[in-house]
Amino acid sequence: MKKILIVEDNELNMKLFYDILKYQNYEPTKAMDGLSGYEKIKNEKFDLIILDIQLPKMTGFQILEKLKEDNFELPPVIIASACAMDEDKKKALEYGIKDYITKPIDINNFVKVVKEKLG
Repeated sequence: MKKILIVEDNELNMKLFYDILKYQNYEPTKAMDGLSGYEKIKNEKFDLIILDIQLPKMTGFQILEKLKEDNFELPPVIIASACAMDEDKKKALEYGIKDYITKPIDINNFVKVVKEKLG
């Protein structure tokens, strides 16, 4: 079963992501802030990460920057953000992340992108 980390501070979004992934027979894990997300990424093996940008304790981009400094090999990442600003999309591309989903999410599109990323 594919393990997916969801790093999301909004409880309703977290529940939605979690329930969708569980229904699709994935094994989701929750991180409600950036720091706990970073620590889970460093200490556990995931097949995919769903990453919010605006997070308490450490932003999504700060997580990516710190992992890059650590030379950490990331699994595929999907950015899920309420801000669909071009500068955030450009910044995501700098980290090699092409998948950017805006919230509120389109459930069918979300499932399609997750399946594509997991091959």
